[in-house]
Amino acid sequence: MIHPTAGADYQALAVEFSTGDIVVPYGAGRELAGRVVTVWPAIGMIDVEFPAGTKRYPVEDMLRLEDGDPAPPQDEYVPGGAGTVSVPGGPFGDALTERVASKFMKSGLYWAAADRRYRATAEEVKSHKFTCPKCKEAALKRAIYRRLKGKSERLYGCPGCLFLIERDSILDGGV
Repeated sequence: MIHPTAGADYQALAVEFSTGDIVVPYGAGRELAGRVVTVWPAIGMIDVEFPAGTKRYPVEDMLRLEDGDPAPPQDEYVPGGAGTVSVPGGPFGDALTERVASKFMKSGLYWAAADRRYRATAEEVKSHKFTCPKCKEAALKRAIYRRLKGKSERLYGCPGCLFLIERDSILDGGV
């Protein structure tokens, strides 16, 4: 016999449980029913309180009873607290995928070659407004570092972290 939840997403299954639900392990009778006291959606586990104590189960191994209410456990003690534990950064699905993918997307100047050579994104090349590669938030400001023999040494500088880069070090449009 194949388990009814074989191959299921345990995080999605965990969201279906809530504190106070009456559950029983698959294959067990109603006499072994217990009450859900804590839901751990991130790890797909629930804490179930029985008359003899509390035990943690994977959500795939538990069956929620809908009809009738078995005798609830008498003890309200729950190791580690009670309730539903939130998932940091939740909800699941496309939002998580986009958040992870955004960490790998180029959003500003990035190191591209030896000798501190950087490449700009397409938007930066068009607008000639470059983002600091260190702090990723501040826009680089035009600056003149020094004048020597009638020539100016032109730089871009970050007002936040004081990152300095020569304009010629931007491979595609730093001038």
